Amino acid sequence: MTQFKESRLLFEFGDRWHVFKLDEHRDYRERIGKLYDTKAVYFIGILDDNELYLIEVKNYRGDIIESKDKLLKGELHQELAQKVRDSVACIIGAYRTSSEPEHWAPYAKLLCTQKKALRVILWLEYELPSHPSSRRKMMAFFNVREFKKKITWLT
Repeated sequence: MTQFKESRLLFEFGDRWHVFKLDEHRDYRERIGKLYDTKAVYFIGILDDNELYLIEVKNYRGDIIESKDKLLKGELHQELAQKVRDSVACIIGAYRTSSEPEHWAPYAKLLCTQKKALRVILWLEYELPSHPSSRRKMMAFFNVREFKKKITWLT
């Protein structure tokens, strides 16, 4: 089992997973991560040697103002789409130029295989307002369809 502490949360991935923190990998930090305004998802993982996952984590618990602004203004959709774009670029670029291409090969192979799914997961922690109408309004602002529109180039 692989464990990561991120954003005051503990993530555990079982034996069926190959997963790592993208922004901590040397190829990310020394190459694409040096480009201005480049962002990355937290985790890249492969489940059962067959499915590629890009996993982003946002923990807004205790920060109601920032979460409200990001959700209500649609900034989270844009940020997540940018992180997916930059992470995909990192996988391909690192596979082509890394001193350890064998690390990147399974990720690049799954990414470039049309019949294999690419899954994007947003793990979002935030405090919902206590009033039911405010709660519904807040939940409606993270519209999956809006996010999917931003990554139609990929899926």
